[in-house]
Amino acid sequence: MSARNQMPNRNATVLQLARRASIPRLPVCAGLVCAVVCGCLITANAKLGLAFGTFVILFALVACYPTVLVPALVVLSVFVETMFQSLTVSVGGTELMNFNGVVNIVLICVAAFLVFSGRIRLFGSLITKVFLFYCIAVAVSLAFSVNPFLTIKSLVRVSAAFCIYLIITQVVTEKRAIDKTFQTLLIASAVPIAVGLYQIVFVNSFEMSRDMRVSGTFRNGQSYSMYLGLLLPFVFGQALFSKTRPMWRSFFAGLFVAGLINLLYSSTRVGWGAFVLAMVCYAVLSKMKAFLPAIALLLVLLIIVFFPFFVESFGGFFTTDLGTYLWDDVSHDFRSEDYYSASSLHIRVFVWKHMLREVLGKSALFGLGSGTWLDYHDKATVGFRVASHSDYFEVLFGTGLLGFAAYLLFRVRQLALLNRFLKDGVEAPVRATVVLPCLATQIACLAMSITEVWQAYDGIYWTSWITFAISETYYKFYRTQSHDQHAADDTALDQDHDRT
Repeated sequence: MSARNQMPNRNATVLQLARRASIPRLPVCAGLVCAVVCGCLITANAKLGLAFGTFVILFALVACYPTVLVPALVVLSVFVETMFQSLTVSVGGTELMNFNGVVNIVLICVAAFLVFSGRIRLFGSLITKVFLFYCIAVAVSLAFSVNPFLTIKSLVRVSAAFCIYLIITQVVTEKRAIDKTFQTLLIASAVPIAVGLYQIVFVNSFEMSRDMRVSGTFRNGQSYSMYLGLLLPFVFGQALFSKTRPMWRSFFAGLFVAGLINLLYSSTRVGWGAFVLAMVCYAVLSKMKAFLPAIALLLVLLIIVFFPFFVESFGGFFTTDLGTYLWDDVSHDFRSEDYYSASSLHIRVFVWKHMLREVLGKSALFGLGSGTWLDYHDKATVGFRVASHSDYFEVLFGTGLLGFAAYLLFRVRQLALLNRFLKDGVEAPVRATVVLPCLATQIACLAMSITEVWQAYDGIYWTSWITFAISETYYKFYRTQSHDQHAADDTALDQDHDRT
């Protein structure tokens, strides 16, 4: 070939190299604009600028790499009390949003971006229809809300949790990615467990404390114990039933023991109750009768060792007359005025009666606005600031009878789907280590929701959606794999028939 004929080829090669080396203009322009906006916001309001910068970074990270969502949320829930929660955005002296609010908005924006880009189909996940019914009830309650701003915040929070579910069920779809996501969730849980052990050894000096926490981590000992009650059954499943290397099984066994120690020293009834109920459900659903006596023996030994704590914690319920819980006078309960989350059963009954009277008397069908009880309406009806201590009463008060019916339908649908995942199409190791503990913990959450507001804690709320989404993703993967295998077998049979 002549030099003249080779020249155009060299020019084409040079042009191709130049195109590959060029930088796309749109990301660069978007980055410059974001940098300018961050700079202006930091100059005008440092916290607002930091919030916007955090939004941009999280949005870019999760939109490009959705698998980082799970460990990020687990770690963020640990360091959210002081380290990040103080990063609030205020307008006119009123808090507009805190750090969790920024994260929730990021989740909604990422999900919207993935929907518009075609990577997510809104109705491609199994819980979408019934959950949107509940979301509509929350949105309708906005028209009857005593504080629309709080209801909008509640709607954002509910929508963000749903977006976590959508992202996992429709973006993390490969077997290796699903396994990695689930393992990352459990390994990341070592961070809060390690923080709890540090608290016990170096801060509490091995003394039980209901408020056991390191400043800057979980909101209080109750939120931490509920988190452990939700996650430890999954860790137990990995230690006992997984088909991984002995090294990993030993790691999860040690993690389970460390988490159990944390659960003991956090000394909250709700965490204990959730953990015990979840483990009993786990044993019953797994149909391993030899598993139940071991759990019963362990619980008896723990009660004997920690009997003084149980007497002190539950003593009021054993010594108080049953009729006391129906009184409308709370003057004898000295903690009612200054205790943020009163643990007395009498306070719970007292608050529930007032919530029912208020919502049934003013807006029985549509409620008085989702998320309005604790921060606004309790002082007007009860006379002091106190939690509702019940997810069910919280939903009924906020969204009325229609929203309450939608919420119950959504929860029943969750259990029905998990039961389907358990029976159809999922291999045995996944059934034992993922779906079974997910079903057990969901049952425990529904039971403990009678006397506690599980949805009030972001770390727990996010984790419950993550575990359910991972269960559904496994189910869909194995169903698709089974369908493809059947289709391949049918094709092979047809080809054999044609040859015959």
